[in-house]
Parts: sequence; structure tokens; C-alpha cells
Amino acid sequence: MKPLFAKTDMKNQEKKLLSSLVLVVENLRNPEALEPVLKALGARHIGYGAIPKYYGLVVEALLVTLEQYLQQDWTTEVKKAWLDAFRAITELMLKGVGEESSPKTVQSEKKTENLAKPAILKTEIQKEYQLFQSTAEPEKKSLISVQLDSEILKEIINDFIVNYQQFQTKISEQPLSEVLKQIPKKFIDTFWIAPTWLVCIVSVVVFTVVVVIVDENSPLAKALGAADSISLVVAVVLFIKEAPDRRKQFHYQAWSTIDAAHDVKVSYARILALQDLNKDGVSLRGLDAPRAELVEINLSHANLSKANLMESDFTNANLSYANLDNANLSQIKLSGANLSYAKLGFSRLNQANLSSANLSGANLICADLSHTNLSGADLRDASLSGANLKNAKVSDDELSNAFLEGAIMPNGSRYKSSLSDR
Repeated sequence: MKPLFAKTDMKNQEKKLLSSLVLVVENLRNPEALEPVLKALGARHIGYGAIPKYYGLVVEALLVTLEQYLQQDWTTEVKKAWLDAFRAITELMLKGVGEESSPKTVQSEKKTENLAKPAILKTEIQKEYQLFQSTAEPEKKSLISVQLDSEILKEIINDFIVNYQQFQTKISEQPLSEVLKQIPKKFIDTFWIAPTWLVCIVSVVVFTVVVVIVDENSPLAKALGAADSISLVVAVVLFIKEAPDRRKQFHYQAWSTIDAAHDVKVSYARILALQDLNKDGVSLRGLDAPRAELVEINLSHANLSKANLMESDFTNANLSYANLDNANLSQIKLSGANLSYAKLGFSRLNQANLSSANLSGANLICADLSHTNLSGADLRDASLSGANLKNAKVSDDELSNAFLEGAIMPNGSRYKSSLSDR
């Protein structure tokens, strides 16, 4: 199985595996949340090159790992529990494989093959899954077929002619240097717009031309002749073209993890999913995670506007430059959190714990900070204009470096600067 991971970032893979196992453990009694996630995971594994017999190998490896790690805690009951969990995972993933397979392609084969292949596959599957007696159906390999619709081909050719004519017009109207600058951009745009099969064909043709032109004694020719070069070219093209789809699938899985953890207080998978989505620049606007434990989470620059995070625990979290405008942060724990330059305008922070938090440069315009604990908070250059600080636990010294124009002070009075008094 090692070739499947030859170009894989193993650190990231470790994190994904841990997230998946945590998700399963947390939702074993909630199959409605697990089923769509694991089916989608199984369907994706077809593209990774996974076949049914690999599932048994993975289960064996995980069981041995758990036994070595847990040692005396690896009891018969624990082993049975994990075995049941892996059975559930495998069955749901293989359901996803079955749904992904194309029945039309299978039917198009010869009748004798239709009768023979399922029987062979069924025997192989049963041998591989004696470890956990899975009742899952065998994987049906989906065959890839490329059908060239004449109308689609005409449309592609017409588009190419139109683009070529436009290109010729630009050459005549613009300086050559400007036209040359546009070529790489046009090439990249065409690469992403064109169908995958067309890009593969063009790549193979170009590659073949290069091989023919290059001197057979040159180092390049030797390098190209030393490998299955055409397969390599196609593989590279497919890998690049499918990158956006893989990223979408990852985002879907991350959101599924977050949704599955709703109303769950502690979920390490949710923490990893939120951090990964934010790292990819995905908006977390409107996130609904009340009473969640998100201690020390790193969501710097995150868009959490209008999020519902009431009673959540963000102790020592990194929320610097985060957008929390209009968020419900009532009774939230933010002690020791980094909220420097965060946007908290019109947010509800009543009864929140912000002790020792870093709020330097933060925008708290018209925020509700009533009954909030701000003792020891860094409020340098923080904007509290129009904020409600009634009954907040904060000293005059801590407020001295903040902008307080129009704010309701802890004693209930409205702040007025000496300039406005004049």
C-alpha cells in the first residue's frame, strides 16, 4: 500500500486520520451524522486507488497499533468495541463505493463476465473481511469511458476559432510585449475551463511531439524514456485538474464534522476542522457552536460575524484580527485570549469573562459589555465608543487608554471627554 502514499503529506494525513476516528467515536450512537460522511469518504477512496482488500489491512494495522499503545488497557471489551467500530466504518464506506459505481458500465460487459466477476469479487471480499465479518457488498470498479459528442466537439472547435480570431485582433491592435504578457494567463484560464479529457489528450500530443523532436542521445530523451512517460503526464494533469474538487471534498468533510459535533461540548475533531477551514480562507460566518469547548483554538483572521458562541470556552484562544461583529458571545469564556485588533462591533458580550484578555486595538463599538469581567484586560487603543459597560468589572486605569466616547460606564453614567465638555 506504500505507493498510495508516495506523494502524501504524512503529517496532514495523520491529522485527517485522527479527525476521522474521533468523529466516529463521538457519533457511534448517532448514525445519521456518520452515514453521509463515511459514504462520501468511501466514494472518494476509489479515486485514491483503494480496493476492498486494503480495508482489512488497515483494520489489522489499527488494531495492532491500539494494542501496542494501550498495553494492559487493551482488554477484550475494548478490542470488541473497536472491532465493532471498524466494522461500522467499513460497511458505510463500502456502501459509498457501491453507490459511486456505475451500473450502466457493468451491464455493458459480456453476460459471462457479469456472472463470473461478482462471484470472484465476493469470494475475495469474504476472505479479506473474516477479521470483522463484514456484510458489505464487494466494490464494483467503475470504468472510465470518454465519449465524444459531435455537438460538444463542434462547440469546442468553434470556441477555439473565436478565441484565435480575437487573439489575432489583439496582436494587430496592441504592442507585441503586451500580447506576450497575456499568453500565460490565457493558457492558465483555458487549462481550467477545458474538459479534463481534452487537456489530457493535448498534453499527451505535446509530450509526444517533444519526444520526437528531442535528440535521442540527450539527457532529456533518456530521462523521458526511462519511465512510463505518457502515464506520468496524464497522472500529473489529472492531479492538477482535480485539485479544486479535492479541496471542495475536504471542506465538505470538515463542515460535516462541525455539524456532527453540534451540542457536543468537547470535540477535538471540530477544533481541527475549524482551524483547517480558516487556514484555507473559508468564511465561518454564522457558525452555530454554543457551549462548545474551544480552548486554545487558533482562529486568527477568521470571519465569525453573526456567530452564535454563547457560553463557549475560548480560554487562551487566538482570535487576533478576527471578525466577530454582531456575534452572540454572551457568557463566553475569553480569559487570556488574544483579541488584538479583532472586530467586535455590536456584539453581545454581556456576562462574558475577558479577564487578562488582549484587546489592544480591538473595535468594540456599541458592544454590550454589561456585567462583563475585564479585570487585567489590555484595552490600549481599543474603541469602546457607544459600548455598554454597566456593572462591568474593570478599573479606571484599565479604561484610561481606550476610546470611550459615548460609552455607558460601569457606574451607569455616560462618558464624555474633556473636549466635548468644552
